Amino acid sequence: MRNRTVLAVLGSFALLAGLAAPAAAQKVVKIGDLGSKVGVFEGYGKYQTMAIQLAVDEVNAKGGVLGHKIEIISEDDETKPAPAVRKAEKLILQDDVKLLIGAVSSGATMAVMDVTKKHKVIHWNSVSCAEFMRTTKFHKYYFSNQPDSRMQANGLAKYIVDKMGKRVYIFYTDYAMGQSDGRQFKTALEKVGGEVVGVAGAPLDTKDFSPWFGAINQTSPDVLFVAFAGTDSLRLMTQLHSFGMTKKYKLAGIDCFLLQQDLPAIAEPMEGFVQLAHYSAYNPDPNMQAFNAKFKKKFGVDANIMAGAYDAVLFWAAAVEKAKSFDSDKVAEAQEGMCLENTHIGRQCIRKEDHQVVMDMHLYQVKGGKNLPIAVLQGKDTIGEPMVGKDPVEGFTWDIKKK
Repeated sequence: MRNRTVLAVLGSFALLAGLAAPAAAQKVVKIGDLGSKVGVFEGYGKYQTMAIQLAVDEVNAKGGVLGHKIEIISEDDETKPAPAVRKAEKLILQDDVKLLIGAVSSGATMAVMDVTKKHKVIHWNSVSCAEFMRTTKFHKYYFSNQPDSRMQANGLAKYIVDKMGKRVYIFYTDYAMGQSDGRQFKTALEKVGGEVVGVAGAPLDTKDFSPWFGAINQTSPDVLFVAFAGTDSLRLMTQLHSFGMTKKYKLAGIDCFLLQQDLPAIAEPMEGFVQLAHYSAYNPDPNMQAFNAKFKKKFGVDANIMAGAYDAVLFWAAAVEKAKSFDSDKVAEAQEGMCLENTHIGRQCIRKEDHQVVMDMHLYQVKGGKNLPIAVLQGKDTIGEPMVGKDPVEGFTWDIKKK
């Protein structure tokens, strides 16, 4: 009798234990978010993280990828190549990420490309624009949905010459991104009949730009083309305005010159500024409006060009499902030539030869602190021919052609 009682009690405990046992935890796959979290490009890193989070939440809500929940590991690259390399190594070797998105600055991104190539990790770039990333630095695991400097220059130069003026002064931030934009824009401008009347570069994180203003004024350009980003752009525009130069010249710049969130604070200096970009919260395009609505619902603010990081997650997740594997070689192959309909700007396709997304871009003019669309640039007309392994600046010179 006693034995039966003991067995009954033990059976009850076993039943209770079974009822209390948690369900098997869902498997996890990690992805890396590498970008500037403080400093000159802090805003870009912040919005990159938000865009990645939105995509991950959507994918996880549908069951994840290959039955795995996606987890984001974020790291600050300090906007410098050396820390970016260290953090990339940490994400890959310690955290075992299967996808790395970043960095923000071109110099850091190119340094990280060596790491992702070495360790065979899928690498997406959604903001850096130096032309070398799809040419001499290109590798099979690297993909980009950021229009690089060649694409931007091809689209912007003709508009400037046709609509704004032929005499242009190029002022750029003197590191990888600005140098790249300056080179490609000078090349494109001269091809369409524009005249570069002067060029100058200022160091990253310059506090006082006034020493360069004399040379700009001396050349009397029609247009001042500026290739800066982040807090450098804010300081530059404020100082140009205080010297009366925003009224004196027409101004135009690259897609990452300033994020939409920065514009209201310096609306007056930026009034009339022409900026190339692939996204604006004020573009009536239904795809952009649909994306912005869900971004704003989640984060309480409008999205910006960093929305490309959202697409990077979607492309990778779709390729993993297609390949039925997290293996980088199989995923890279699956991504080549892939098209997605549900990106932040609608349909996007990855060109197989150089892994560059073919996308339409827009020209915007700042009015009342808002980027308002004024022209559409077709992706097929700006992307240019594939140049993998070729030097995109061969034969280039900063020398000014006299007219």
